[in-house]
Amino acid sequence: MPTVLITGASRGIGFEFAHQYAVDGWSVHGCVRDPAQAGALRALSGGLVTVHKLDVTRHDQIAEVATILKDTPIDLLINNAGMWIGEDEHFGRFNNEQWMEQFRVHVFGTMAMCEAFVDHVATSEKKLMVNISSGNGCFGWPRDTGDYPYDTSKAALNLITKGLSTDLRDRGITVMCFTPGNVATDMSGPDADLQPGESITGMRRVIAHLDASQTGSFVRYNGEIMPW
Repeated sequence: MPTVLITGASRGIGFEFAHQYAVDGWSVHGCVRDPAQAGALRALSGGLVTVHKLDVTRHDQIAEVATILKDTPIDLLINNAGMWIGEDEHFGRFNNEQWMEQFRVHVFGTMAMCEAFVDHVATSEKKLMVNISSGNGCFGWPRDTGDYPYDTSKAALNLITKGLSTDLRDRGITVMCFTPGNVATDMSGPDADLQPGESITGMRRVIAHLDASQTGSFVRYNGEIMPW
């Protein structure tokens, strides 16, 4: 059976990815900061679900999970872990540590995951790395206000996606990023435009047809190409 590893898998977008892939019979490795709070993830039916303690800002934990799974090919690595601090994202509201924390999660954490699991992905059949980004990280996307820590860290995530798509091409690995849409999660609130099931179903449809020709792409959950 194919294998997927998902960061931030205990809730929201990450949980819905885990749920849908488990139902389809995939082997699911869900990475969470607090396994004690991952009861719903453990209870998913369908494919085999394994929960790992992994905070993407803790590179020692990333290395430990990579060692545990050293003989496990990973068809699909989904770098989903993310954070947002609401109105404190706006001009004059945040401090440098809050800004840096989002870079630790969205940029440094994603890069560390890709570096730690590149061999696992390269030895798999599908060879896919997917980064969950945002339209907020797009220079050509209209916005009403600046969410500065979030926006800049997601723009940086897009740029490392482009770099990885070049660096890993010779290993046969396809790397791309999504904007999942404005999804109703604990982070964005219940008044968002999309339910998790709709967004993840759309992204999985795109993922199912990915190949090397699409490496380095940035698309919406419904497959529409995003401007950089």
